[in-house]
Amino acid sequence: MLAAGTLHAVIAVLSRDVPKFFPGVDAVSVAWLDPDYEATHLLEQEGGAVANAFVALHPPLSVADTPPVPSLGALDLASKQRLFPHTAHPLRSFATVPLVLRGERVGSLNQGSADPLHFTPDTATDFLEHLAAVTAICIDNAVNRARLQRDGLTDMLTEVANRRFFDRRLRDEISQWQRRGADLSCLLVDLDRFKLINDRHGHQAGDLVLQEVARTLSKGLRESDVLARYGGEEFVLLLPATGSERAAEIAERLRAAVDGLVILVAPGVRLQVTASFGLASLAGGARVTLDDPGLWLLRQADQALYAAKARGRNRVATVGESNAEATASPLIV
Repeated sequence: MLAAGTLHAVIAVLSRDVPKFFPGVDAVSVAWLDPDYEATHLLEQEGGAVANAFVALHPPLSVADTPPVPSLGALDLASKQRLFPHTAHPLRSFATVPLVLRGERVGSLNQGSADPLHFTPDTATDFLEHLAAVTAICIDNAVNRARLQRDGLTDMLTEVANRRFFDRRLRDEISQWQRRGADLSCLLVDLDRFKLINDRHGHQAGDLVLQEVARTLSKGLRESDVLARYGGEEFVLLLPATGSERAAEIAERLRAAVDGLVILVAPGVRLQVTASFGLASLAGGARVTLDDPGLWLLRQADQALYAAKARGRNRVATVGESNAEATASPLIV
């Protein structure tokens, strides 16, 4: 559990390994004070498969709904529904131990057993309390780690990656491309006539449009793909192991999805938006004499984006390879 890097991994270790290594324990859950839904959303983003072992204490629930001291004994129906709401296994006895951080109670670690005599009031609780102390620290560390990553590498308005994160991933993917030779494609996306939205409807309307477009662009992407807000009304997508033809199909699908958006920005005010896409690709196996392939890829995508704007907007455009010094197969179409 100490080696678990995410909240999902911490909960997975508890729910999977405690019953595995401790005979008689049939279910484990963590009740955690989560008034802002931060931990709940984090679990959803990280996979969600262990959510049945996580009991979020949202208002009106509070730590008052968990015992302030270790409690062991017979499990009544009300306690089962409160502490093991997603467990179908018949449980007859349980142990619940407070989770404490910096002197404040933040929840409880709960274990249930089908054996009515497995947890009894006279059972020693030293180990359970130690496990609860480690659990509280691990959960707190995982949430803080995710918070730092989110705040440092995520665009706060759209909740997609920011330019700093994208630049880091671009360097990594270029390195992979140079070593392994898989295709790599990049899409630059710019909302058409976005300034008019801000001028006519205000910046709050513009923010809503950016958020909806970001959600639309996020749909259907693979885990390896990167979507980032590149600045202003511009987004960028990095598509590893994706050639130009497949990237063009993805770009067209996303363009049509944005074109189909109807966004309610104020009571009775609905906006339709479009976006232009510039596409560039580095072909797998191509040998190139470029000082900075990543910068070249972005510049090519930027030229293609300008071409899409010049041709009437709301379209996908690509450019040729005339600006690249290629010594093998074409890099871009």
